[in-house]
Amino acid sequence: MPKIVDHEQRRRELAEALWRVIAGSGPTAVSIRSVAAEAGWSPGALRHYFQTREELLVFAMNLSEDRVTARITSLPAAQPADMPLTDRVAQYAEQLLPLDETRRAEYRAWESAGILGEYDKDRAQRWNLQRRLYRQLVASLVGAAVGDPFEPHADPWVEEWSGYLHTHVDGLALELMVTPGMLDADDARHRLRSFLVRIGEAWRYRANP
Repeated sequence: MPKIVDHEQRRRELAEALWRVIAGSGPTAVSIRSVAAEAGWSPGALRHYFQTREELLVFAMNLSEDRVTARITSLPAAQPADMPLTDRVAQYAEQLLPLDETRRAEYRAWESAGILGEYDKDRAQRWNLQRRLYRQLVASLVGAAVGDPFEPHADPWVEEWSGYLHTHVDGLALELMVTPGMLDADDARHRLRSFLVRIGEAWRYRANP
């Protein structure tokens, strides 16, 4: 009888091997040969699933986004009803910060975007998904209507501060990765919450200058 191949299981094996390569050496170390060796496969067998290094890198970014999305989706059920709003909002933004080994590996997978360049056809969508989250967080923080988070917010103030929050979180993430000795996870959490408090203060000042 011909051997029955579980293709989903094999893709999971490849995903785990790819993740180990990126976590250990970064996306520049990804190649058909390196991932195949990590998985214990031959390069020819891996090419049945991914023809090029670029396809592997896109897969890594998609995998990292799936992991972040899964955590964000599970947050509401895990947050106590009496959790302060600032902490509630901060927990969402923290899912995009490299605060532990899992999220550091995810960040390294996102570094693939710089390598892929024009090959990454979904980069605009990736950016829009993140901006969508920040629009929702700022609107929730100040009690504004969310509206369609995939479109610029109807209130220019909310849209502007969504951009500031996006930039702030990206900056914290980069600092955590590039100069980890200068900023640790607790410092990053504190700075994020301080920034969220400033957003609330700016909103209140806007209403009552």
